Parts: sequence; C-alpha cells; structure tokens
Amino acid sequence: MKPRAVFYSLTAGLLLNAALSPFVHSAPMPQSISGKVVRVSDGDTLSVLTGDKERVRIRLAEIDAPESGQAFGRKSKDSLLALCAGKPAEVRVLDIDRYGRVVGRVNCAGVDTSAEQVRRGMAWVYDSYVRDQGLYQLQRTARDNRIGLWSDSSPVEPWRWRKGDRGGDTGSAVQGNRNSLVYHVPGCPGYGTLKPKNVVDFSSEADAAAAGYRKARNCP
Repeated sequence: MKPRAVFYSLTAGLLLNAALSPFVHSAPMPQSISGKVVRVSDGDTLSVLTGDKERVRIRLAEIDAPESGQAFGRKSKDSLLALCAGKPAEVRVLDIDRYGRVVGRVNCAGVDTSAEQVRRGMAWVYDSYVRDQGLYQLQRTARDNRIGLWSDSSPVEPWRWRKGDRGGDTGSAVQGNRNSLVYHVPGCPGYGTLKPKNVVDFSSEADAAAAGYRKARNCP
C-alpha cells in the first residue's frame, strides 16, 4: 500500500471506530510509513515526507520530551534534529493522537529515536503510554549518571508541566535570549514569551551569567 493510502486508511479506520458501535471492529492498523524527515518540531515530534510526496506529522511513541518553556526543551529538539533531520525514516505505526498526528516508533537511519532520546536524557518515558518496558532501564541509567535533563536537581515531567505544575523545576528553568544575551527566570514578565528559535536553556542563573548573559531588568 502506498504511504498516502496508508495514512488515510489509518485515519479513516480510527474515526470509523470512534463513531460506530463498540461491537464493530476497526479497520486493520497499517504497519509502517517510510520517507525522509523534513522537519523536527520539538524533542518528540517530526514530519516525514513520503515517497508519494505526502507530508505526515509523527509523534514519537512512548516518550515525552521537555516543553520549549522547560529546561532542556531546546536541547531535546536539537538532539532529535541531529538524529533525524534530512535522514530516511521508518515509522512503525501504533496509533493516531487527538491532534491528528501518527504515533509510532521511528527509526532514523537505523536509530530508534524514542530509545535514543531517553538514553541521552532528552526525554522521559511516557508512563501513561509506554509499552516497551526496556525504556525504563535506559531512563534509570541516564538518571543515575545525571545525563541531560537529569542533571537538574528536580526535573519536572512534561505532562505535569503542561498542567501548570512547575514543581522544583522553577529554580533551574532559565531561558536566555540568544539575540539580546538577556536571561529570564520563572516570574519574569518575559519568561515563556521568547520565540523557540531564540531560546537558550540554562540549568541555573550562574550558568547563564557564566555564558555572558545578564538578568532581565524587569525580573523581580
């Protein structure tokens, strides 16, 4: 089946299943999509251009990367860029999420990106959706060795962050503006308003100052 047909078959099957009685079986789940990675949106989302010139947005399965407003949000995106940008990708399709994105395990040039992002400390294992229990061992190793986001003293899971729970992360989520060399901390009027391409994440104010950044004057 062509990639375009795969994508539309998947979407139609899931929508039908939601609309019909629970006693009606859904359409068979397509197994894979292949193409070239043409965009990386963040640490767990990318877009693949199939051989049929269909652009498909993919959400990496079983992991959750830091949001752009969190410490390591930009670094997580950069990590996925290094893994996938411009490279061939094979997607093992698992589902479609509520935003219409295909959810799947993505191999970029032979590298399992969900596993690699966790191994690098650039994403959490997504507890609510994980199937591959082996991901937890990769996460434990990254945490024990304080790799990536685990170098923070109190990292906050992205699913908690999205609900407004900043936890102990508020002392370390320092955002620098690469254009002005000014940094913002939670509580600053400009915190969280920077364009993602201009954000530089620091784990502490001391790190930001050491890199030549100064604190925004309107910060409390």
